[in-house]
Amino acid sequence: MKPRIAIIGAGLSGLTLARELGYHADIRVFEKARGVGGRMSTRYADPYYFDHGAQFFTARTDAFQAYLQPLLVAGHVAEWSGKVITLEAEKKPTKRAWFEPHYVAAPNMNFLCKMLAENCDVSLSTEIAPLAERQADGWHLTDKTGGPQGCFDWVVSTAPPAQTIKLFAGHMPHTTMFAETALQGCYTLMLGFNRPWENAWIAAKIRGNPLEWIAVNSSKPGRNSAVTSLVVHSRNDWAEAHIDDDMKASEAFLLMQLAAVAGIDASKADFISTHRWRYALVKEPQKAKPYIDEALRIASTGDWCTASRVEDVWLNAQSLAQALRSAVR
Repeated sequence: MKPRIAIIGAGLSGLTLARELGYHADIRVFEKARGVGGRMSTRYADPYYFDHGAQFFTARTDAFQAYLQPLLVAGHVAEWSGKVITLEAEKKPTKRAWFEPHYVAAPNMNFLCKMLAENCDVSLSTEIAPLAERQADGWHLTDKTGGPQGCFDWVVSTAPPAQTIKLFAGHMPHTTMFAETALQGCYTLMLGFNRPWENAWIAAKIRGNPLEWIAVNSSKPGRNSAVTSLVVHSRNDWAEAHIDDDMKASEAFLLMQLAAVAGIDASKADFISTHRWRYALVKEPQKAKPYIDEALRIASTGDWCTASRVEDVWLNAQSLAQALRSAVR
């Protein structure tokens, strides 16, 4: 009989683990959101589509390049290229160089996770409650409403560190690396205009402003270029200082900043929405191995191991998958 593994989180990390361990164990993935993707999610507001988390990814290791190669050939991943600029209030825009290929999933960023989720047992809109005591036959999981969700030999969390600590409750030491990892938040503005983008640039890095990034999402391969979909990210330190502020007040303030630095008038937008990411980015990149406790049979991985780049998250999941394959034999 195969061991039973519960994976918490249906982002790239959790779904990569599910696919890598599928031949070795019976896997069930739990996701509290309504869809897969995590920070590679896409917000749908037809005809506008917004990759409101991860904007792109690069490939610097042989392993990740090999993983992407068939996806590039199939058109599921494509290079996003074009003019990128730097914006600063009261200064002329300057061209910004990208020294390596920048890739996106097509037709939307969450498509990679949707592909990984195919033929996987994924329970959406299901938030797992903190673990109770382990029983003789394994971990008996319940959701936050108290509903039973099954018994598992292993529980693996790919949730952010604060959520993982809550999930594992008193079952782990306080000295683990992820218990000490700080993640910062981010506010994301999403603006839709019912007309094509009229400027030459596809993305902008912002300096000296609470905003940090503008992406013309509709300029990415496979997107609807007949309309304009903009994704605007705040600086992480600004978001962290205002993480519990009123959403509408934060939205209004950031829209004012957008007009001041980029001349984009939100009053002319046909769609506006704001998302708040509480755990968007590792504050200080580090080098740590995924957490695994073979005695209790709990484990965790995520960007806390290294950094929040998509490639790093994938590599960390591969590392934990290798360790778990050995542990569950």
